[in-house]
Amino acid sequence: MVNAMTVSKILKNSSYLLSALLIAACQPPAPTDDPAATENNPAVDTPVVITDDSVTITPDHILSIKPSRYQPSLGLQGNIEPIKQTQFVTVHPINVEEILVTKGQWVEKGTPLLIVRRLETESKTVNSSNTSDDTAADSGKPDQDTEVQSGTDVAKQTNAQDTSANAKPNQPAVNNDTTIKKALSDGTEPLTTNAAITSSSDGDDDDDEVNSSKGIENSKPQYKLITIRASFSGRVENLYAKAGQKLEARMPLLKFSDETKLHFTAMLPIQAEPQLSVGQTVNFTAENILEKFTGQISKLTATSQPKRLMVNVDVIDNEVSRKQLLPNMQVTGRVNYGQIDVGTIVPKRALHDVDLTELQSPPYKPLKPLTANVWIIGQDQHLKRYPIEVVEYNPSTEQYLIAGISNDSLICLADLPLDSDGKKVNVS
Repeated sequence: MVNAMTVSKILKNSSYLLSALLIAACQPPAPTDDPAATENNPAVDTPVVITDDSVTITPDHILSIKPSRYQPSLGLQGNIEPIKQTQFVTVHPINVEEILVTKGQWVEKGTPLLIVRRLETESKTVNSSNTSDDTAADSGKPDQDTEVQSGTDVAKQTNAQDTSANAKPNQPAVNNDTTIKKALSDGTEPLTTNAAITSSSDGDDDDDEVNSSKGIENSKPQYKLITIRASFSGRVENLYAKAGQKLEARMPLLKFSDETKLHFTAMLPIQAEPQLSVGQTVNFTAENILEKFTGQISKLTATSQPKRLMVNVDVIDNEVSRKQLLPNMQVTGRVNYGQIDVGTIVPKRALHDVDLTELQSPPYKPLKPLTANVWIIGQDQHLKRYPIEVVEYNPSTEQYLIAGISNDSLICLADLPLDSDGKKVNVS
């Protein structure tokens, strides 16, 4: 038989336990950033009721605005290339007399590269004010880095010293480079040119010259040997010709570049032009390399067909870049612009009409502006399909940062048909 004291003790202990349970039940749930709380909430999948003029949803379909600060930036992608590079191309048919360098060789400015002779063809004249014939093989790039020396500068050529020996008694011969340059600059009568090489270059070199043997037109021009020299210090990337080979016009001879000064070019929508300026810092990475590199915008060019913005980024030369970066490497970088802005954090199910695959790997930001749509509940309690920009993905929370929503709006997480736009929202 249980005495009164024992019953009293059991009731007392039971009251303590009941009080503890009641207190625990009244406590609010701990805050969490776990995306499963939103993405996997069964209430979110509760069917919505849609009529001709209204949409009925539950409170779990409504996402309050959660702001987050971020730095606006643009993605840049391109391939590493030497800033200075030249490809020599034949303008007239020539014979390759001698090749003085090998593929991969580093040479200093002014070093002889090739010796060629222009083959005799139907005589042509070139006016000093119109040199389109000599530049016909140009690749379309603006800078000319050709440096062609006459055969008199080559020690081996002792049998082709002067065209004056073949000149007629009453016909003067022009065999002095200085005289030729002055005559051309003064706009004199057309002169016959023996130059047979042109080149295209990405670099600017004010010291470049074209010093070819020129003489007053004769019935049968006497073409001398031409020595092609390096217009800047660099490496021989490719040799396209062989000694003794005859080449027609517009045939490549040699590709030459300075790999110590590198850059890359990226294309952006023309709308990005106001956000960028020369001198801005660009941080970038290269494929299969862990190190990060730094560059600087050196040139911005707007193209018309199609309307795009071409961004040239010079690589900052340092020990890391010299050891790691090579021509033809693909690089991806970002450039910051403007002031710190405020965006909104949303789960994946809030975003519509967008492919988010690009954001699933570092740097978890889109290379180009990434647009999507979200459903917004306005202050008038009506739905609106609203365009936004996806800024960034957070892999730890599996949520996205978006820009373009005001703080006084609510986001609807329900997957609604397009004709829900403009309908009134009821919450049950």
